[in-house]
Amino acid sequence: MVSDPHAALRGLLTGRLRGHERRLGRFAESDWRRYADLLAGALLVAVRRRFVAGQDRAPVIRFVASARERYDATGRDVDPVLAEALVWAALGERPPVPHDAAAIVARTVLLLGLLEDEGLTDSERDGILTAAPHTPPTPQRQARMGSKGNASVCRVLSPP
Repeated sequence: MVSDPHAALRGLLTGRLRGHERRLGRFAESDWRRYADLLAGALLVAVRRRFVAGQDRAPVIRFVASARERYDATGRDVDPVLAEALVWAALGERPPVPHDAAAIVARTVLLLGLLEDEGLTDSERDGILTAAPHTPPTPQRQARMGSKGNASVCRVLSPP
């Protein structure tokens, strides 16, 4: 059986945002932890498809700016420094970023941007979803989200 965190991530990856938001709204604390781990794993896989360790910083900066422009309607929900740190951490060039509400929102925006930019097939999206739970775990698995995290993620995903 597919767990709610897994189904929520599948909804995000396939563009079914209403179902994604509905599932997020029902999350308990343990679901948020699992979802944060799955989201971090999916972002790690997607980042490594697009970027490589040691590359020039400019493409990462441009990508973060582009993703924020497309998915951060307020311009204040995603800290660009945090978003860049998430990309560099996925490439192993920075320490892992803890799972807090700001990181969950930033990971969501970055993942949406990567998926849109890459134009992945259904099979490639499924590959990311399959690989997400098997990525190396971060040492800081602390998803202290609660309803604040849910509101932040839903605000970013809702159309302006």
